[in-house]
Amino acid sequence: MSRWKGIKTIEYTERCEDELVVALGFFDCLHIGHVKLIESAKLLAFKNNAKCGVFTFENDPFAILGKTNCGQILNFEERLTKLDDLRVDYCIKARFDREFSQSKPLEFLQRLASNKIVKGVVVGRDYTFGAKGEGDVELLANWCADNGVELVVEPFAEDKDGKISSTRIRQLLIDGDLQQANVYLGQPYFVIGQVAHGKRRGRNIGFETANVEYPHDKLKIKSGSYYTRVLVDGVWLKSVTNVGEHPTFDDMTFNIESHILFYENDLYGKKITVRFLQRIRDIKKFASKEELAERISKDVEFALESKL
Repeated sequence: MSRWKGIKTIEYTERCEDELVVALGFFDCLHIGHVKLIESAKLLAFKNNAKCGVFTFENDPFAILGKTNCGQILNFEERLTKLDDLRVDYCIKARFDREFSQSKPLEFLQRLASNKIVKGVVVGRDYTFGAKGEGDVELLANWCADNGVELVVEPFAEDKDGKISSTRIRQLLIDGDLQQANVYLGQPYFVIGQVAHGKRRGRNIGFETANVEYPHDKLKIKSGSYYTRVLVDGVWLKSVTNVGEHPTFDDMTFNIESHILFYENDLYGKKITVRFLQRIRDIKKFASKEELAERISKDVEFALESKL
């Protein structure tokens, strides 16, 4: 068992001494619907004097199945961070592979519960599990009844356009509608990455940047300049972040570069969190480095004046 801040991370077949209430799902981006479900699991755990566990995959099932979903909104490390913020006791993880994908529904439940005392289970009303999604809430309800496990089925989180889903949020991020995506996420979209040596072009035009390695399994949001905050030494500092390419320098490599306002210390090799608050503008090819620097100055002014 490994430990992540206050949350404990265990394999879904691993033994656990604590009595558990488990929230089941993928929880691929932990949007407001997911959070509602997890809060229900925490409440049920409190009533049963148990701990709250959340099941999730440590990799991207869509990639294993050969399906295109453009990458994860939050990868496993980022989900752990958010689960820890939600004061979840256990992250119950599984690696999705071909063998797992062929597990029969009851086989999955039996493996999950074999080394654990499961007092309760919380799911959304459209929850499916097992090979080809053959398991549904009705089958789960029967299994819970047979095993003395309390089941809570939560309704969807919805708005005027229907169910709030990861699919909708993913498209909003691809389209550049950060504001609405953040509403559905319940907090600003964020990226955790390690600061690597870049080409130091920002320094040469007066705006030194932290070049953040973009996680390979993560969704690429719409290119642009964003008002962000970067977590450095426990403090959220205002920043301006370029996401995407660098056409002024004829460099079409996709990456993230954050200019942290009024910060000059060395961040190379450190892992930082970049929180995206507002999208400022599209990326464009400027006629000169001086013109680019002038535009970045305006982006910095935008960040300084923002109340977020």
